[in-house]
Amino acid sequence: MARTIDEQIRRLEELGPILIRGFQLIGSSTPFGSELSFSQYMILQTLLLKEAMRMNELASTLGVSKANVTGLADRMIRSRLLERLRSDEDRRVVFVRLSPKGQRIAQRLLNAQRKDWKRIMEKLPPRNLEIFMNSLDQLAHALAERTREAPLPDEKD
Repeated sequence: MARTIDEQIRRLEELGPILIRGFQLIGSSTPFGSELSFSQYMILQTLLLKEAMRMNELASTLGVSKANVTGLADRMIRSRLLERLRSDEDRRVVFVRLSPKGQRIAQRLLNAQRKDWKRIMEKLPPRNLEIFMNSLDQLAHALAERTREAPLPDEKD
């Protein structure tokens, strides 16, 4: 028998902490002996996809305050993972980007994360995985719409 929406919500509440912790572990930097927090890892991963971002754009993308992302970025700049840049058009505008060291670490972490995901996804029947990924995509779009964030990137085939 199909579960009601309320039953599905209760199940999501039960699974939520497990899923969040799982995402954190897959994004973990510990295989490389790094002292990165999950938030710092998310900054690396976000900037790996972009050339450079303004601090407020990075904060919005990560769903944290500008003060929070600035503090994290300052520590990462001191660790030589990020570089701060000023706009040529407006010197008041500050961007951050990955340093060469940050790019190497972010790419290694991404490769390790992909291996973990592959190992996990290979345990699922292909049809179930396809249904799950379609559902996850729909959920992500609904959440992005709810939070009025920038649109999600289109799926690349």
